[in-house]
Amino acid sequence: MSRAEPAPPTGRELGRLGFETGSDIYERARPGYPDTAVADLRAVAGITSGSRVLDLAAGTGKLTRQLQRGGAVCLALEPSASMRRVFQGAVPGVALAGGTAEMIPVAGDAVDTVVVGQAFHWFDPSRALPEIARVLRPDGWLALIWNERDESDPAMAELVRISKWDRCQPYPMGKDFGAVVDESGLFGPVQRTRYPFTQWLDRTAFVEQVASRSYVQVLPEPERRVLLDEVGAFGSTLGDPIAMPYITDLFCTPVAG
Repeated sequence: MSRAEPAPPTGRELGRLGFETGSDIYERARPGYPDTAVADLRAVAGITSGSRVLDLAAGTGKLTRQLQRGGAVCLALEPSASMRRVFQGAVPGVALAGGTAEMIPVAGDAVDTVVVGQAFHWFDPSRALPEIARVLRPDGWLALIWNERDESDPAMAELVRISKWDRCQPYPMGKDFGAVVDESGLFGPVQRTRYPFTQWLDRTAFVEQVASRSYVQVLPEPERRVLLDEVGAFGSTLGDPIAMPYITDLFCTPVAG
């Protein structure tokens, strides 16, 4: 009698396991955020030169470095040792600590803005949102941002099918995270803005973009290889460079008074 295979990780466990390795690929293949979106984030949250900004689940520092270029004084918190290693090479000189959004190792009322890029869906909002409110100054802001593939584009719709994104995505595309924040009663009102954005990739980076996904990272190697080979074959039909269109979703909200 054969043993049943263990169920694949889901939810926050997938987020933890999926980013234990592969951070170099993440850094090479994932995009930053549209300049317009980051400029609006700064304007709405009042981020100016010298503002103290906490980047939660900072990854390899893509959003951190964009805010730092505008003069923000950044502190980054990232649970993955692999991500922290790449962050240190990509964003030298920025204060970086290990930790999670549910237990932030920062004093109360210490930062002007908390930002979360491509990661809030991994948090436990019942624990993370009170922690975020705790570390923010009374007039502070929270900003959440994601790059989501634009599935109205036929090529992206086919990539979603090939890469099994439609079955493995950690949250529904276009989800209104403002409603999640509103439920806490700690912030509001939430301002949501969406931006079209295109990343241009060569074929290698196109494949690595899929390889950097958490659910792909945890696949058994034979299954992972088959999936990425199929993605590569599809990429070869799309020309060079390959356009990957996104809709960038930005949520900004002040801490409740």
